[in-house]
Amino acid sequence: MSGWELALAVVLGTLAAAIGTPTGVSGGLLLLPLLLTVFGLGGTVASATNLLFNIVSTPIGIARQRRVDAQLTLLLVGSAAPAAVVGALVNVFLLGDSAAFRALVAALLGVVGVSILVPRPRSSGTAPLTGRGRSVMLVVGAASGLLGGFYGLGGAVLAAPATLLLTGWPVVRISGAALVATFVVSVTGLATYAGLSLAGHTAVQTPHWPLGLALGAGGVIGGYWASRYATRVPDRLLRTVLAAMVGLGALRLVLS
Repeated sequence: MSGWELALAVVLGTLAAAIGTPTGVSGGLLLLPLLLTVFGLGGTVASATNLLFNIVSTPIGIARQRRVDAQLTLLLVGSAAPAAVVGALVNVFLLGDSAAFRALVAALLGVVGVSILVPRPRSSGTAPLTGRGRSVMLVVGAASGLLGGFYGLGGAVLAAPATLLLTGWPVVRISGAALVATFVVSVTGLATYAGLSLAGHTAVQTPHWPLGLALGAGGVIGGYWASRYATRVPDRLLRTVLAAMVGLGALRLVLS
């Protein structure tokens, strides 16, 4: 890659993380269409490169969180991590990708994104999860991991908005747990794809390392900056940004 392409990647990674980190989505959703168009990567390598961006950039966002809900994090991660492996394996060995499946997932994301913006009663920011709520979060985590492993979306594209929709909690409470889920799903998904590549499955491609690392370096800068202003941004604005990012994720699935 040329020097200007790497410089552009740092700038784009910075902007993506600055926008996405406060909502718990990491910004990878914004980068996937750019990886496919601006940088001309194929679908599989673009997804793997996006996972690499998440791995490099999300730790700073997690470390700068004032609070990470331990119970929610354990529920999401506990079910998302194994589901990410399953999602990657299903993609490679069973279903592959299809226009019908992408449309179905895009429709689901679209409904969730719109639902975030619908006014509804808010629960207390300190209210604990009930037994039923814990079971629901396990399902949300598993679904997030499956999508993360299958499409390379990192997982939080569903974890953050679904948790927000089902609990009514403010964005600042769920963003830390969603970022941790994104990191774990990204590590698990990328390791699975890399392992399959080493095992000789030629359909599986490893990420574009220079590009992914340059994006990640920018993501560290953007994530650090975002953590300084996130608590001062109104919850309604964060919800609007999150809904827009979920909509972009749905659009990416339809157009890919």
